[in-house]
Amino acid sequence: AGNRFLAVVGPSGSGKSSVVRAGLIPALRSGAVPGSDEWFVVDMVPGAHPFDELAAALVRIAVEPGPALAERLQRDDGGLVRVAGEVLPPDGSELLLVIDQFEELFSLVGDEEHRARFLAAIVAAVSNPASRVRVVVALRADFYDRPLQYRDFGELLAGRTYATAPLSIKELERAVSGPAEAVELRIEPALLTEIVAEVAGRPGGLPLLQYALTELFEGRTGPSLTLESYRQVGGVSGALARRAEALYDRLDQGGKEATRQLL
Repeated sequence: AGNRFLAVVGPSGSGKSSVVRAGLIPALRSGAVPGSDEWFVVDMVPGAHPFDELAAALVRIAVEPGPALAERLQRDDGGLVRVAGEVLPPDGSELLLVIDQFEELFSLVGDEEHRARFLAAIVAAVSNPASRVRVVVALRADFYDRPLQYRDFGELLAGRTYATAPLSIKELERAVSGPAEAVELRIEPALLTEIVAEVAGRPGGLPLLQYALTELFEGRTGPSLTLESYRQVGGVSGALARRAEALYDRLDQGGKEATRQLL
């Protein structure tokens, strides 16, 4: 509440994006921080051209975006502060900028000057007393040292980081049962036990779990999710592989050859 920057850092597949998108943002929209129910929220990933991606995100909430938004954003370090003031309505509302997969700034952006300008723009946006911008970034833990090499941004990161640790057994159970209860679906106790046993302690297991649960939900035939159905879709380990094989089998010979070359 008292700061304009937050980094959510954790291993790949640890739930960083989920805790921001399904936890933090809904809480803010409900007014968890005074006035946050009036904030404008935009999200982006850096890609190879982060200022272009930022401009595209801001256009979605702009009252009057004006020309050459990307150019104005990178004109100087205060570009984001200035442009945010232009695109937001003149009612004192604020902008929450969510940057997911922040590691792309270091893995995809080849121009060092471009990367440094983007980081400087974030620092200015969350440090300027006149700013109406707040920033949340989600960063993979194996890239944590990269932004620390930029002094001003590194100080931000060092002081405002929330680490996502692997879910406990109880948290895993709740992650599965909570959404099901919200839509009045019953989960067989044996199913919940098998899911937790398959995912607990598995690095990067949450995205696979998410996919398996999606397949299980879409293939349901009644008000219950069963262990038998879960095993039919392949479980956490096999659901994604089964879908990949099914899609591959639908291709003609040329498509299969192109897929083999691609992968």
